[in-house]
Amino acid sequence: MAHADITTVHRAPAQPGVYRPISANLDSYYIRRPRRILLLIVLGYLVAATLFAVTTPAWQNPDEPAHYNNIAYIAAGNGLPVLHPDAYDQAYIGRLLAEGFPSELTVDPLRYEAYQPPLYYVAATPFYLLGDGNLVVVRLFNVMLGAFAILLLYAGMETVFPTKPLLTLGATAFAAFLPMHVAINASVNNDGLAEVLLLAAMLALLRWMKRRFDVANHPGALPSPRREWRSLLVLGVLLGLGMATKIYAYVALPLAAGTVLLTVWLAPAAQLDAGHHRPSRRSFLDGIGAALLIALPAVLIIAPLWLRNVTIYGGWDFLGLQMHDRVVVGQPTTAEWIAREGFINYLERAMGFTFRSFWGIFGWMGVFM
Repeated sequence: MAHADITTVHRAPAQPGVYRPISANLDSYYIRRPRRILLLIVLGYLVAATLFAVTTPAWQNPDEPAHYNNIAYIAAGNGLPVLHPDAYDQAYIGRLLAEGFPSELTVDPLRYEAYQPPLYYVAATPFYLLGDGNLVVVRLFNVMLGAFAILLLYAGMETVFPTKPLLTLGATAFAAFLPMHVAINASVNNDGLAEVLLLAAMLALLRWMKRRFDVANHPGALPSPRREWRSLLVLGVLLGLGMATKIYAYVALPLAAGTVLLTVWLAPAAQLDAGHHRPSRRSFLDGIGAALLIALPAVLIIAPLWLRNVTIYGGWDFLGLQMHDRVVVGQPTTAEWIAREGFINYLERAMGFTFRSFWGIFGWMGVFM
C-alpha cells in the first residue's frame, strides 16, 4: 500500500455541482505511475550523456581544458588555483582549435578559468585521482551530476503541479534530452554542480512556500518556528554552496531572499479570511528576519573566498573578475564585434546564434546541428 502512494497518481474526487472537463483528469488516465516513467527518462539520459562523454574527442567542449587544469592543480596538492597573467594566449588557443587539439600540443597553459569559485573543482578531484587523470572519468562525474539535476527538476515540478504528471514529466524529459544540455553535462565544467545546487535551493524554497500557503489556509496548523528556521537556513546553505561553485549563482541569493521577504510580509493577505488581515509593519519585519536567515549562512560560506581573492588580486576584486579581464587580453569581445560589423548585424547574429545554440552547437561553438 505504501508503494502505491509513491508511484500512483490519484484523481481528485468530483464535487457535486462543479463542472470538470474530461481533460482535467487526462493525465491520470494515461500516466498512472509517473515515477516509473521518470526512471526511464533518467536511464535514457544516462545512456545519451555517457555516449557523449565517451565519444566526444578530448578537449572538444568549450573551455574544457581550462576547467580540467583547475582540477589537476588541486589534485597535485597545490591548493586552490590562482589566476596568473600568462594563463591566456589567444594565438595558442586559435592554433589548438584550428588543428583539432593534436596530441603534440599540450593544453597545460590554458588556465584562464582559475578565477572561478573552487567548489566544483574540489568535488571533482577524487574522480580525477580515481581515474589517474583520465578525462572521461571526470566527464562521467558531470554526467552523474546531470542525473541529480533531472531528479531535482522533477521534484520541483511535482511540488508545483502535483496532479499534472504529464506536464511534470514532459518538462523533465525536455531538459533531460535537450542536445545542448546533454553535451554540456557530459563535459568538464562547473555548470553541472551549480545547476544541482540551484535546483536544490529552488526545491527547498518551493516546499517552504507551499507549507506557508497551506498554513495560511488552515489557521489551526501553525508552523513550527524551529522547522521554519531550519528550512530557511538550509536554503541559505545551498545558495552559499552555489555561489562557491559558479559566479552566476550570486543572482539567486537576492531573488530567493526577496521571495521569502514578500511571502512572509504578505502572508496575512493570503489567508482565506483576508478581509480581517492585512500586511503590517510586524509582518514586514518578520519578512526581513526570514530573509536574513537565508543571507547569513550564504555569506558565511562565501566570505572566506572573498577575503582570499582580495588578498591575492588586490583592491576590491573579491570575485577575481578584474584580474580575469586583465588576463584575457586579445579575447574577442562583443564591443569589438559591434564596432566592426554594426549593431543591427550584431542583433541579427545574436538572435540566430542564441536560438541555434539553445538546441545544440557542439565543440567550441563550431559544430551546428
